[in-house]
Amino acid sequence: MNALLPPAALPVLCGERVTLRPMDEHDAAALFAIYGDPLVMRHTGEDPFPELATVGQMLASVRRLLASGQSLEWAIVLAGSGELVGTCGLHSFDAAARAAQVGCLLRRSAWGRGIMPEALAVLAAYAAEVLRLHGLMADVAPQNTRARRMFRRLGYREDGNDMLRIGLRPAPRA
Repeated sequence: MNALLPPAALPVLCGERVTLRPMDEHDAAALFAIYGDPLVMRHTGEDPFPELATVGQMLASVRRLLASGQSLEWAIVLAGSGELVGTCGLHSFDAAARAAQVGCLLRRSAWGRGIMPEALAVLAAYAAEVLRLHGLMADVAPQNTRARRMFRRLGYREDGNDMLRIGLRPAPRA
């Protein structure tokens, strides 16, 4: 089996209502609205960003982790308006199992609108068809019942270790 080789540059991924694209410095205010919100961050195990300048540090980390092949992190934008409403990505790649962990955050004003399930479906299709991953995992806090319900609706199942997992079936190559 080929080694798992994440891309050196993030592609733009398109769904019906969302587009996943690389983040940049122009996104700082929108990212701060997500990462600085205590309600959005409450189940992440991380403190909310204290100030807008913290976004610059995060973006530098995102670039560094992409360059090293450790993490792929996209901005979730609404296809019609281009408004940045969230982030999602893949990290903790396991080459032997051909699997990765999924991470995602959504601005509070976008909750309950079906945006994250669509973004995660676009991400899963990329993971299966391009990266040829066989599975995804989500580390969702037990008390985050809304997120756990969403992942279960997407087909993720409890694995007995507080992780949610889904198997992927890559499309056959032509």
